[in-house]
Amino acid sequence: MAALAAREVILHVYDLHQGNSWLSPIGFGVFHTGLEIGGMEYSFSQEGIFKCAPRQAPPPAKFRESIVLGEHHGSHNEVSQIIREMRDEFAPGTYDLVRKNCNSFTNALSLRITGVPIPTWVNRAASVGSFFLGAMGGAGAPSSQPKNGEAGAAEGGGPDPRKQKRQLTEKQKDMLARIKKGGNGSSS
Repeated sequence: MAALAAREVILHVYDLHQGNSWLSPIGFGVFHTGLEIGGMEYSFSQEGIFKCAPRQAPPPAKFRESIVLGEHHGSHNEVSQIIREMRDEFAPGTYDLVRKNCNSFTNALSLRITGVPIPTWVNRAASVGSFFLGAMGGAGAPSSQPKNGEAGAAEGGGPDPRKQKRQLTEKQKDMLARIKKGGNGSSS
C-alpha cells in the first residue's frame, strides 16, 4: 500500500476592518480565516461551513497573509469526513461573531487535522468581546466552544500551553485605554 502524500495545512488570514493597520501592532484586529487543505479552503459563516478557492474569501474580506500550520497525512475523503462530522456543531444559523465564528471553526478544524491551534492573535478581538459579555452577566447564548486551553482536555489530553492567552503588555493596555476614550491610538 502506497503512503499517502502529505498536504500542507495553511491558515489564510483576511482583514475585515481598515482599522487593522493600527490595531495589529497592539495585538488586536478583526480577521476572517479559512483553512486550506489539499487545494480547497474551508471556512464558516452564518450559512454554515463553506469552501472556496484558496485566498479567495468573499468580500469584504481582504487577503492579509498565509500561515502554514502543519501537514495532513490522509486522504481527501478523510478531510471530507471530518468536515461532515463538524457540520452539526457549525451548522447554518449558529454563527456568533464573538463565541462561534470563522476563527473558532478554523481552530477546531486545524486541531482535528494537525493537532495545532491557530495563532491566538487571530481571534483575540472575539476573545476580549466574549470576556466582556461574560462579565456583563453572560449576555447571549452560552458558548459550546471550549475555553482557550481546554480543547486539549476535551480531546483526551491536558491543557495545551500554546493555547493559553497571552497577557497584554503595558503599552498595549495604554493604547487600548486611549482607544476606549476616543483617542486615535497614535503616540503622543
